[in-house]
Amino acid sequence: MSENKVDSFVGGFLIGAFVGFVVGLLYAPQSGDETRRMIKEKGIEITEKAKEKGEELKETVAQKVEEVKEKGKEILKKKGVEIQEEEIK
Repeated sequence: MSENKVDSFVGGFLIGAFVGFVVGLLYAPQSGDETRRMIKEKGIEITEKAKEKGEELKETVAQKVEEVKEKGKEILKKKGVEIQEEEIK
């Protein structure tokens, strides 16, 4: 399975899990205060997981950009093109 499909699956799974959780809570025999507290806790948990996934994705994209950059340099060197690199501040 490609990485993009895995990310899509994980995202869909998390959304589905959250929706299922909320529906289960709405039909559960407990007080409204308890239900709201549980929804809030689950929302915080899912938000944290989403942030972690976002950081992982950010790192993966940065690695891929660097790989493409290096391969581009190699191709240009093979073609005899001289590369001047400037630091971005």
